Amino acid sequence: MPQNQTYLLLSLATIFWGIQPLCIKILIASWTPASLTCLRYLLISLILFLIMYLRHEKKFIPPKNCIIPLLLMGLTGIAINNVSQFTGLKYSTITNCTLIAATGPAVTAMLSAVFIRERLKLLQWIGIIISFIGVIFLITKGSWEILANFQFNPGDILFFTCQIVWAAYSIIGLRVMKHLSAIAVTAWSGLLGSIEVALFALCTGQLGYVNLDIAGWSSFVFVVLCGGVGSMLFWNIGVKNAGPSMAAIFSNLTPIFGMLCGAIFLSEEIGIMQISGALAIFVGVYITTHSEQLKMALHKK
Repeated sequence: MPQNQTYLLLSLATIFWGIQPLCIKILIASWTPASLTCLRYLLISLILFLIMYLRHEKKFIPPKNCIIPLLLMGLTGIAINNVSQFTGLKYSTITNCTLIAATGPAVTAMLSAVFIRERLKLLQWIGIIISFIGVIFLITKGSWEILANFQFNPGDILFFTCQIVWAAYSIIGLRVMKHLSAIAVTAWSGLLGSIEVALFALCTGQLGYVNLDIAGWSSFVFVVLCGGVGSMLFWNIGVKNAGPSMAAIFSNLTPIFGMLCGAIFLSEEIGIMQISGALAIFVGVYITTHSEQLKMALHKK
């Protein structure tokens, strides 16, 4: 695939992810976060199973030793991650949602060091610390009083919780993808996660749907086809052709488009606090994911 097409697919994936929280904001005005998560991932998984069938995937049914890890992936990456994010958008902004989501690589690196003994270099730890300082600055609005009294916006706490459970999902996925393709792992974890959310929603009386208006149905189609299936496929193709390091650079587009959507459509403020927090997060994530290149550059000097 030509380089320009690869970069276009990576750009589209990250732009879709940046726009998605706006659509979620519209949807959770009518549906509960649990109802939205359940139906969304049920449809995403069915579409992925259809793609697997059309591609004649050989390993369609997961082996027995993958069942529990897939159930855990459904619980972390689908159930807790999505319900937390969607609930968080009731209390906080699209800007904070997409900026805090940018800490994902740093959180994953830290948890990988703790749980799978992946060795991190000093520069990577510095990057992680800088990213977390950016998040703290963002959710406290630079106020020491908020930090001292733990008066955080519950939405921002839920957004950060999403990054922790998504990191767990990614780490568990490394084990499962030794036996199944990435698309199969995504499909099965999505299906199991939607079932888990449905059971939770039934027990808590949160499973129910009302008819949506044009904006609502358009938003739902977007989060299933564009934010779900399309972004995943575009991203995987981009990573395969351009490599994970180049793809990581494109991921910085997500919070930028998230901030723009919030400002344009919901009149969310983009002030010095948001910009300062964003810069710290971006710098920290870049140091964490590019420590080797930075080390080589410093040695050359």
